[in-house]
Amino acid sequence: SSGINAEWPLRPGDDEVLCYNKGCGKGFNPQENAEDECVFHCGAPVFHDAYKSWSCCEKKTTDFTEFLNIKGCCKGKHNNVKPEEPAKEDKEITPPPEAPKPPERMERPSEEEPLIPLPSSVSASLRKLLDKLAVSDKIDEVVTKESICQRKGCGKAKVDVSDEEDYEGTCEHHPGCPIFHEGMKYWSCCNKKTTDFNDFLKQKGCTKGTHLWGDSSQKKAVQCRYDWHQTGDTVNFTVYAKKVKPELCTVNCNAVKLQMEIHFGDDQVFTFDKVLAGIIEPEKSKITYSATKVEVKMRKAEFFAWPSTFVL
Repeated sequence: SSGINAEWPLRPGDDEVLCYNKGCGKGFNPQENAEDECVFHCGAPVFHDAYKSWSCCEKKTTDFTEFLNIKGCCKGKHNNVKPEEPAKEDKEITPPPEAPKPPERMERPSEEEPLIPLPSSVSASLRKLLDKLAVSDKIDEVVTKESICQRKGCGKAKVDVSDEEDYEGTCEHHPGCPIFHEGMKYWSCCNKKTTDFNDFLKQKGCTKGTHLWGDSSQKKAVQCRYDWHQTGDTVNFTVYAKKVKPELCTVNCNAVKLQMEIHFGDDQVFTFDKVLAGIIEPEKSKITYSATKVEVKMRKAEFFAWPSTFVL
């Protein structure tokens, strides 16, 4: 047959060799190899959009068997030299992607690091309530000679302050909190450091205001209901207390410890001093006083879920 069948290339006889011209594949006798005996394709096979053809002629088909049987368009001698196979490219073996490593945990800071006061804000509802209470307190207020100024760093007794001397600007106090660290004692609001405790107690207040008279013996330590929840980057601690007095409250912390003293109601005090289960960033944490609760929003230093106990 002059065409190429589906069994191409053909097996040559004992005295024949195989022609490797594209589209031929016949066996031939090298001693009888005429100039125009081989009919082959001098182009290259083309496969595009389901069509199969040779680049040297225009015949196209979608059937592979028909493609193999397309008669060659060129003539020449048979060729028994096997074409070199294209060198196989050494494919780089891509190692499988490594499983993501869990982030390394931070080294836990010391519980003895200095405590710093958290920035605070007072909600509009509490501010409105405090304004009403201030008016009623002035009407019903009974200040005895035994009363002591409750502002930190003042401590003056009412008996030593006459009514003429009791006005705005006469109370010198510290609005911050006391800090004791590595033998040094100081107030967070003015940062005057000393190693002597008596000198620390004698440090003059850095802020002036009005005296806040009260009888410390009347303060009642109570327990408040509290709870907490967490998000990916924060831990929110809530203490439920009505009529909170922000000017008397202190909320201090370091990276692993939280201390609170919440004054509310009728001379009631709630204290909380616990080591935290995780690590926080105090400088990115804050406290909000509202009419019925105190909320502490602590920023996590590392984004791990805290255990259900919240504190250690």
